[in-house]
Amino acid sequence: MTDLPEPPRFFPSAALAARIPWPVEALATPLNPAPESLYSMLGAPRPLLCMAYRLFYLSLPQGEAFLSLALAAASEVLVADFKCAERNLELPCAAAAACLRGLCGVRGTSFMRAGGLEGMVHRLELTVSERRTLLGGAAVLLRLHAAR
Repeated sequence: MTDLPEPPRFFPSAALAARIPWPVEALATPLNPAPESLYSMLGAPRPLLCMAYRLFYLSLPQGEAFLSLALAAASEVLVADFKCAERNLELPCAAAAACLRGLCGVRGTSFMRAGGLEGMVHRLELTVSERRTLLGGAAVLLRLHAAR
């Protein structure tokens, strides 16, 4: 798990993360902690962690393992990442996000074919306590808890 690939070189992750309306309690929490940091938190889990656009370019097993590790290292995890369009109104923004991912070298990821962030949450059987649409419906901010 410590050998995760780096984010795509030209992907504007910092700019997109800065536009996320993080809740006040999230402003002092670590953003996108490395797997090594998450392993060190397992002994004393944090109340909250934040992840922004760290899953979409990973393989499905890597992304699911990384999200599971984050949920083991914290009681709650706020995750912002891409999702599939659910309504026709979201299609233009989802298409623009797909172009952005393609321009940054991320092509045809299994993450999006498997339902994006919402699909990953469903497969891992996680509990969503809060949901906020981002980027006109191309992404979503979820407050996640491991199912107990």
